[in-house]
Formats: sequence, structure tokens, C-alpha cells
Amino acid sequence: MRLTNAILVSTVCAFTTVALADQSSATKAAPAAQADAAGQTSLVKISSIEGKAANDEFTRNVQVLQAQRQEIVKLNESTNAAPAGKAHDELQAQLDSAVKRLDADNQTMAKTYGYSILRNYVRIPESSDIYIVLTEEEIAKQPASKDGSAPSKTLKVATLNDAQANQSFQTAVQNLQQLRQQAAAMKATLDASTDSKDKAYQQGQFDLLLKQLNEANAAATKTYAFNLNRQYVMSIEKSTLYIAATPEEAAKVQQSEDAAAKGAAKSDAKPAAKADGKGATKTAAKGDAKPAAPAKGAKTDAKTDAKGTAKTDAKTPPPPQ
Repeated sequence: MRLTNAILVSTVCAFTTVALADQSSATKAAPAAQADAAGQTSLVKISSIEGKAANDEFTRNVQVLQAQRQEIVKLNESTNAAPAGKAHDELQAQLDSAVKRLDADNQTMAKTYGYSILRNYVRIPESSDIYIVLTEEEIAKQPASKDGSAPSKTLKVATLNDAQANQSFQTAVQNLQQLRQQAAAMKATLDASTDSKDKAYQQGQFDLLLKQLNEANAAATKTYAFNLNRQYVMSIEKSTLYIAATPEEAAKVQQSEDAAAKGAAKSDAKPAAKADGKGATKTAAKGDAKPAAPAKGAKTDAKTDAKGTAKTDAKTPPPPQ
């Protein structure tokens, strides 16, 4: 299932897929529901996405939805600012069309992944590879391939095999980015300072922060071959999608899981067959039961609402809009 949009952002975008709703506090491998520090919401698992192609497609589709939402915001502003008349009516028609398209694509995402753009999510990679984007000079230096294929534009530098390793990597990257932003802001303050005493103090603070940044960058380079001066791409092989659920929603999910666990326990406790008086056996159920095949690349585990609570299922999604 792939959504299409003319304003789809570039897919060569490093580290944009862990926090889908600006939630930087991704969790480690956890139970189905895990309360946050404030106790207001819980992270409830709703689907697993397996395979590089499925994860890449999910990333692109989320980017499409986000781009569509940004387009709607701009169209809404333009429509409200336009005076009554033909121009206003044309903008309104564009806005209505964009809203309709976003709603349809959002429903498709809900059916496939349990994802809705109206809710807050956390996506936790469990298995991924980190690639460095090669420069034009580095690409040119690659030996010619025997099969005549084009030279690779990326080089794998690290493999992260579990959720904890992925989270540690994300934390290291976020720390580096924050230190660099702080250093840039402090350098601007230092350059703008005119008082000699204040400038000396600012210089000392900047030097200390720069030392911390260089040390963190060196540590990331040693552990992950990651460097702030290069562009990277994270290729996810397996990830789990969690929704920020209310206590009531989390309780319902827990009750559903408890009921399923009890049902499975009772099923395991029953004998598979009963013997009749003639030494033959009678099966407990007719026919060979076969499990339903899950949607390709995505395993849905919970149900949420479409306009905030859209129901998910394991059926094949409708064609993309």
C-alpha cells in the first residue's frame, strides 16, 4: 500500500522515523502497555512492521500524510485571506479536495497499520542498518562493478540488532544535534557581546561546550562510525508502532489480551482427540483449522479509532487514493 502525493518529501532523510509525533521518549522492548512518567497516557503496541520494503513504504506514507496536512494548512490560510469571488471559490475547491484526499489516505493507513495522523505515535526500530551517504568523489573512486550496475551511493557502517541498541543510537544522535545547536547559539551570543568581561565568560562557556561536542562526536564515531559532518540514512528492517493511549484505552487492550491468553490456556488444556469404544479416535473439531494470513509487512495488535480511534484489521487495504 503506497500513498502518492506530488509534494512528497525526499526519502533520503536521516532519523525521522522513531518519533512520529515529536515524541522523543521511545521505550525499550516493553509489555503491551507502558505508562509514561506523568501517568497520563500509556504506550500501547498496535502493529509490527517487518521487512525493509514494508518499513520504507510506511516511512514514505507517513511523510505523504504530513505533507498533505501541511498543504491543507497553507490552503486554509490562503482561502481565509482571499476575498469573496472566483479566486476564493477555486481555493476552497482545492482545500476540499485536499481534505478529502487526506481523509481517504488516513483511513487506508488506519486499516493497514492502525495508524492515524490524528493520534500521537512512537515507532521503535528493533533491527536496522546505518548507512553513510557517499560524496561524489567517494562514488567516483569505487571500482567498476562486474555486472555493469551503477556504483552505490551509500555505505553500511553499522548494524543495530535490537530495540535497546536502536534507542541508544537515537539518543546519541539527538544528544549530538542538541549540543551542536547549543554551540551555534552560544557562538552567536559570543560574537554579539561587546563587554570584555562578559565576552571572556561567554568564551569560556563556548570552549567547554565545544569540548563536550567534540568528545560526544568522537564517541559516536567510534561506536557507530557516525559523524556530524556526514549525512546518514537509517534503513529499518523491523519496527514496532505504539500509540499514546488514554488509561481507558490501555485498560481495554489489557483486558483483550488477558482474555486471549485465558482462551489459549484453555485450548492447550483440552485433549486433542477422544477415543471411541472401537479404538478409533474422534477429533474435537471438524476440518483442519488454518490461521488467517496477516497483512503483508504489518501485524496489527490493537484497534484504534479513525478520527482518533479508527478500527484496524488484518484485511488487505483498499487501493491507494
